Parts: sequence; C-alpha cells; structure tokens
Amino acid sequence: MSGDTGITGMLGRFWRKVVDHFEDYEINREALLNRLSLLIILAAGIMIRLFSLMKGYDPLIKAFDPYVQLVSAEYISENGFIAFIHWFKDNSWYPYGFQPGRELYWGVPVSAVIIKGLLGLFSIDVTITQVAYFSPVFYGFFTILAAYFLGKESVSNRTGIFTAFFMAFSPAFVSRSTAGFFDNESVGILFTVLTLYFFIRAIKRGGTVSSFLAGISLALLIGSWGAYRYVLDLLPLAAFFLVLTRKLTWKLIKAYTITIATALSIGFLVPRVMINKFTNIEVMIPVLMIGFLILVGIVQNLSRSLGEKTFKQITIIGAITVLILITALITVFLSLGLFSNIAAKFWAVILPGNRAAIPIISSVSEHQPMTWAELFNSIHIMMFLIPLGLYYCIKKPTDVNIILLTLGVTTIYFSGSMVRLVLLLSPAASLLSALAIDKLLYTYSLSAHGKIALTKRKLRITKSIGRDEAIVAYLVIFGLLVTFTFHSINLAEQYGQSEMAPVLYQQIGVPTSDWQEALLWLRNNAQGQGIVANSPSVVLSWWDYGYWITNYGNATSLVDNATTNKTQIAMVGTMLMWNFTESVKLMYKYNIKYVLVNSQAGIPGLGSDLGKALWCIRIAEDAVPRYGITEETFYGLNDAETQYEYRSPFYSSVLYRLSAYDKDTGFAFPESEGSPISSQPQLLTDAINNPVYDLTGPDGLTYFKEVFRSYGLALDVSESRKYPLVRIYEVIYPENIEQLSAEVNYNYPELE
Repeated sequence: MSGDTGITGMLGRFWRKVVDHFEDYEINREALLNRLSLLIILAAGIMIRLFSLMKGYDPLIKAFDPYVQLVSAEYISENGFIAFIHWFKDNSWYPYGFQPGRELYWGVPVSAVIIKGLLGLFSIDVTITQVAYFSPVFYGFFTILAAYFLGKESVSNRTGIFTAFFMAFSPAFVSRSTAGFFDNESVGILFTVLTLYFFIRAIKRGGTVSSFLAGISLALLIGSWGAYRYVLDLLPLAAFFLVLTRKLTWKLIKAYTITIATALSIGFLVPRVMINKFTNIEVMIPVLMIGFLILVGIVQNLSRSLGEKTFKQITIIGAITVLILITALITVFLSLGLFSNIAAKFWAVILPGNRAAIPIISSVSEHQPMTWAELFNSIHIMMFLIPLGLYYCIKKPTDVNIILLTLGVTTIYFSGSMVRLVLLLSPAASLLSALAIDKLLYTYSLSAHGKIALTKRKLRITKSIGRDEAIVAYLVIFGLLVTFTFHSINLAEQYGQSEMAPVLYQQIGVPTSDWQEALLWLRNNAQGQGIVANSPSVVLSWWDYGYWITNYGNATSLVDNATTNKTQIAMVGTMLMWNFTESVKLMYKYNIKYVLVNSQAGIPGLGSDLGKALWCIRIAEDAVPRYGITEETFYGLNDAETQYEYRSPFYSSVLYRLSAYDKDTGFAFPESEGSPISSQPQLLTDAINNPVYDLTGPDGLTYFKEVFRSYGLALDVSESRKYPLVRIYEVIYPENIEQLSAEVNYNYPELE
C-alpha cells in the first residue's frame, strides 16, 4: 500500500490540514507569554500557600482569632444566618457573655458557608473546617488575579504581571493568606485590591458599572475587616489631592459619589460596623467630600461662564456662607454628641507617639512600630523599588499616578507606625515595585532594539546603552526577583506552622502538641459544675488564649482576643500578679475553678506568660489602680542600675509560682540558654533564689493543685512532662472564702 493511501498518508494529510488551519490565525506572542506568565504565577501563589501540607504538618487552623471565625461559620452552617445574628455565647467574657453576630465582622464566616454551599451544588461534600483551612488560599488566588488587573488598569499589562508576581510571593501577604489563616485579613486584602481596581477603572473610563462594583467591593470590605477605615478615608484623600492638582472631572465626581454612597448603604447593615455610628468622623469625612467635590465642580463651571469680577464676588460670598454653615453644623453636632471620635486604637496608628499611654494596645507585639529589619523581612526587594515607583508617579502626575502616590505614601506611614499594617502596604508595594521594574526594563528594551537612543545628553553617561547593557539590566532584575522568591519560600515554611502546634526542634521537625493536649483536657474536664451552684467551670488565663479555650477547649473564659473589656483584662492581670492569699479572694468573685498558665518552660522567645507579665502589670495599673499593682513595685532597674529586672514581689505572684512549680526540683525550667535558672536569666535575675516546691500561701494554706502538665520540652519519653509548656491548676479555696472575698471591696476602695 502506497504512502499516500495508507495510514501514514492519512496522518500526513491530517497534519497539513491542521497546520494550514492555524496558519490563518495570527498568534500574538506577547499576549500568549503574558497569559502563560500569569498562570505560572497563580500556580506558584497557590503552592507557596499550601506549604504546610507540603511539609506534612497537620492541617490546623493558624493563630488565635481564626478559631472564633471557625466556630461562627459552623454555627451559621448548622443554625442559619438569622440565628447567628441573635446568638449569645455564654462561655466568653464570663459572666457578661459575647454576641458573635453583633460583635464580629461577617465576611469570613459567611463566605465559608457560601463556599461550602457552592461546593455542595456540585456534590462535593466538605466540612466547614476543611473550607476554613483552604479558603485563605482561595482568597489569595483571587487577590493575585485582582492585583494583575489592578496593575494592568493602572499602567500596563507588564505592570500587571509584575504586580501579580509580587503579591503572589509578598511575605506580608503570604503570612495572612496561607492555608489555615481563616481570619479577616485574608478576605480583606482581596476586597481592598478590588475596590482600588474598580475605582481607578471608573475614573479612567467614567463607567457607572465600575463605580457600583467599586462601592460593592468597599461594602464587602467594610463588612469583613476593621481596616476598611483606611480605604474608606483613602478615597477622599486621593480625591482631595486630585482637586489640588486641578484634575477634578465629572468622571471623578460620579465615580466617587457612587462608590461611597453604595459602600456606606450596604456596609452599614453589619451590626459590628453600626456600633461605630454613621456620625463617626472617619465616616463623615468621605461623606462630606461628596459635597466638596460637587461644590468645586460647580465653581469650575461658573469660572468658565461668568466674568472674572462676578466670579470672584460669588466665590467669596459662597465660601463665607459654606464656612458659616459647616461651623454651625459641627457646633450643633458636637453639642448634641452626634459626632463620635476615632477609636483610641486607630488614633494610636495615626499618632504613634501616644501609644505608650494605652497599655492594652502596646501589649500586642503586632502593634509595635516597624523596624527596618521587619520591613525588609516583610517586603524584601520591594523596599528599594518603592521609592523608584513613587518617583515615576511624581514625574508623570496623571490621575491614576496621584492615586498610587497617595496609596504608597499613606501605607508606608501606617505600616511604619504599626507592624501589623505592613499587610496594607503589600498591595501598594507590589504595584509601585511593578511600576518601577516595568519603566526600567521597558526603557532598556527600546534601547536594545534600537527604537530609542539613550545617550550622554539624556542619562549623563559616556556612551549609548546597547544590547549588552540591556541584557545586564535584565539579569540584575531577574536575580533580584529570584532572591525575593527564595526569601518568601523560606518564610512560607514558618508561616505554615500553626501557633497551636509550633515546631520547636528544627532538627526533628515534629510539631509540638502541648496546646492541643491542654485544650482537649479542658474539653473533657472543665464542663461540669463550677465552684458555686449553677455556675460553669471558669478558666483563668491571660487574654491571648481566650479564643482557644472557648472555641477549641469548649470551656468558659474570663477574657479573650476580642479585648472588648479592658477592665476585666486588668482584673485578670491583677489576679496573676497578686500572691496566692490575696489572689484567690478575687478569683472567687469570678467563680474561677482552673488557672491555665503558658509557661513555655521559661524559655524566652516562645511567647510565655513570664514574658508578658510586664503587660499584666501595666494594664492592671492603668485600668484598676485600686488594687495597688504598680510597675515600680514589680519591675525596675537593679541596684547597680545596669539592667531592668523583676523585683521581689514578682516571685510571690500566682503567675511566677505556677510557672516554676516542681515538687522535686523547685523549677520546671531546663538549664538551657535564656532559661530563668541559666547564666543568662533575662529579666528573671533572681529566679534561681526562688524555687517553688509547694503551692502554699504566706499563711501556710495550699491554694492550688496541679491537674495537668503538657508533654513539654523533651527529646525522648524519659524527659516528658519535666519541662511543660502549658500547665493547668485547680483552685483550692479556704473554708471562709466567702467572707474573705466580700472583704476585698472594703480593703481596696475605689480611688478618688
């Protein structure tokens, strides 16, 4: 059989037809490369966020706050959304309780239920916990995609690709969108990027739909994350700068008005947002800006249609009238108490110098000012590219570039003020860095292809830039991007660990299970009758672990991570700092049955309560000074005035004694470096002289009984529970505790 009629001939004819068919199409290599690059970036972005699974870690929810989001999502899934709004959670903030439907943002738990429902439509059966674990990766994927469109709309396709790349690997963003980080930030950044994208699109194109989508994105942000305040006030600030630079157009007025009106109309349906009141200054600023833009627009039109003299007269009269009206309205609103001020927490960001006066805010490590090392760790090479991006925005001050300039400068300021807000800097840093690289490489590209000549006259160099120099520039940028990628991958391994099960021994690489052991013990043992009739078994601990205790351990806690009641947190600090005899008097008033201490075997750097003791003292002194807890009493310079240390009363405190107690050795601490009984005891310089062999008070009575100690720092079974990380004690009250507790108010009267 000949080649033309056989199978080979048939395949040959088929291949020629395929080739002839595709020769009719013009393949755009740049578009193809663009889409291929985006797909690779998206795939890499997913992989780096699933690092915990790739390392073989248990799929645990990360951090502290996500646990209340998880329980809320489970409640909505089982009982419905209306029931969630009215849900009263009586095992939080005992005895006051907590209403998650009214005091939490809805975005994260509701979105998890929606995702579960959508998967169910395709017969994919998943649990809420599984959705909670993977949904941050889902949000991260769409944020990277949204960042691409933001960069594309703001500058070019190339900028879009680089923006997506930086968002995919930005350590600041990866830390909040890694698998298991089921909290407000993971979805909040997505809505932040979408708001900016649609708003810029609306300004450029004047589209009504884009304006509405910007408003809806901002509304979803308002209902999802407390940092909505930044974006809500960023838009009027950017609009104000556009007015100052004489770039006000009806497109801007239309886009801004629709965006703000839509966002506030929908966003304020969330009870957590309504608490802040519509008359709050941070809300009134964007609302009043609508009137300001319309007024300036009218003035601009009048300037074109009236004579110069008439226009000046009308402008002066109008300005005076408006000023009088605004002054009168502000006076009336303030006198009636209708204007509410910005919360102290947010003033501390705007004016960081006042933060030291608010211990409850300063006590959180994420609320500290940014250091250069932390900034480099969070955004890496973008730290050096941002100034160049800002330069290009200043050099060509278009409408979009002024918005980017405002975004960049404000996020740099706020992230410098508070470490936690480096997350807000991440999209701005990615966009500005992408802009800088795009402008640099585009110029070298044109020069290398002979389309422009960069000579001494333009760049003040001794020769023209040719292909060799362009190749070097490309290689340098490529090298920087590679180092950025490896830096992010290294950090992703850390972010993949759950705070509930950290890896303490890197050479072994096995996560500890101490916290899970402790919380499961509470779940099985702290559910019965409390110390008085009809009361629960209340657990006393520092507020950091409140969400874990109530939502994972299903026990009742006094305080948690919501930090809604500063006075109650201060009372906990007081009980932890007092000695046994005095402390149990207050414990009885709150029906405390168990005390949980996070001793971390006394090792610094692991987040132990011993390291947080200073904040227990400061918050107690600030909020409940009547009980006599002062920093001067517990902490200060040593006699030689060479270093700060804890003083004698601290070693009698509940916190220290329950952390150190060991009936055999007097210390549940190893002698490793940094331990309180090592040669470098940090602040606990006198710990070696204060062993704890028993749990008796100054009166000789035993007040506590150890009921649980975790596995602890142990490389083998022989050392297990010798140096526990988490410990739980049961309170033993004296027979006359009712009388002693009643005398507390008499012994510690309110200060005048």
